[in-house]
Amino acid sequence: MSFRRHFEIHLSPVAVRFSDEEVKGSEGEYRFCEAVRLVAEKGERIVVDEFNLTCAGALVSLRFITEDGVDETKAIVLEPYEGQECDVVLVVTTPDRVMSISSFYKKLFDEELRAVFSGETAVCEEATALVREERKPNVSFLCPGAREFGGYRRDEVVIGFPHDVFRRIELAIKRQEIKSLCGCLMDDLPKELIERFESMGFDKATDHFMGFVNGKSVKLYVFKGDSNSLGVFTSVKFRSEKEAERVAERYSGNYVAIPRENWVELSGIVDIDVFKDYRRPDFEEIINGEVERLVEEARRLKKLRDEA
Repeated sequence: MSFRRHFEIHLSPVAVRFSDEEVKGSEGEYRFCEAVRLVAEKGERIVVDEFNLTCAGALVSLRFITEDGVDETKAIVLEPYEGQECDVVLVVTTPDRVMSISSFYKKLFDEELRAVFSGETAVCEEATALVREERKPNVSFLCPGAREFGGYRRDEVVIGFPHDVFRRIELAIKRQEIKSLCGCLMDDLPKELIERFESMGFDKATDHFMGFVNGKSVKLYVFKGDSNSLGVFTSVKFRSEKEAERVAERYSGNYVAIPRENWVELSGIVDIDVFKDYRRPDFEEIINGEVERLVEEARRLKKLRDEA
């Protein structure tokens, strides 16, 4: 994930999805803050409800219990964030990482990242319920319950993001990464890696692989560096430069759309280490899946033109 890699976050961001319908709760009992920390560290999927949630403060903050007796929340699904739809994204991190995130946020949104906290009902209220209600990110410095029972380290804090804000940050990071990267020359790649891509139907060029997938020309770039990631690129032609600019501005998917003359370049980064993972038996499945999603998004760009 671009956010985690860019800011060097040691734990997975956590997707928080509220449900007003019954969802079977996970086995065992949890404090909300504890469940968040478990998901972030171990990659588990945990569903909390009023029966397995043991913290009274969280039951009230998350509206499992309300003063008027109308329980708005039936369950909350917590799972590692992988781009899925959710209400809030929680990031467990350290103050030095918050500093970097805050600086990036200020440049992107032209406003400060706030920290509203009281030392009580922290992860459940300050980082989740408040963020969901006000649609603004917030930094929580946790509470005694989270520190004592939730498994948080002394130097950890939690940032809550509305999902749409987190997605905008992710896309801005991807755009920045893609603009700063360049593909390896074929001479720099292992022969076995080149042969693996060729066996998948991609021909080698000077600094990229090229192929046709479902009628679309697709380019693959191997970015050699700390991550050795893979960039996937395609482009869509429009009737004019202005039309391309309008479509790129309206696009809100998981890829980066950059207008160039009367074309829109659509690109993304596959979070794998190409030099290590090309021997994996599921390597072809991973790459083909990402390429097919990219081509499908290119078709969606055409629909945006028709809706403009």
